[in-house]
Amino acid sequence: MKTDPKLHALILERIGRLMGLAEENQRKNPSRAKRYVALAGRMSTRYRVRMPERFKKRICKVCSRYWIPGYNVTVRLNRRNRTVEYRCECGALRRFGYTEKKK
Repeated sequence: MKTDPKLHALILERIGRLMGLAEENQRKNPSRAKRYVALAGRMSTRYRVRMPERFKKRICKVCSRYWIPGYNVTVRLNRRNRTVEYRCECGALRRFGYTEKKK
């Protein structure tokens, strides 16, 4: 079942708003920021709308925190694997490659 294009745009807009609120509240009220992230995730699941990648890469999969580099996540470059490593406060580690794949 496909979602209506207007509904799809509305859900993406609301997800963007929730993620913006999560970013604003992460330092002063982390529990509220976590709630915003959870609501955005539930909304994307319920209406079958993919979470935009720019938001997907800013959330911890384990503890659902919104990442702010230098505040609650450590960012390192691994030259051997050519990856960017994000280590959350909860101890979870995520890696994203930074080179283009060979054809």
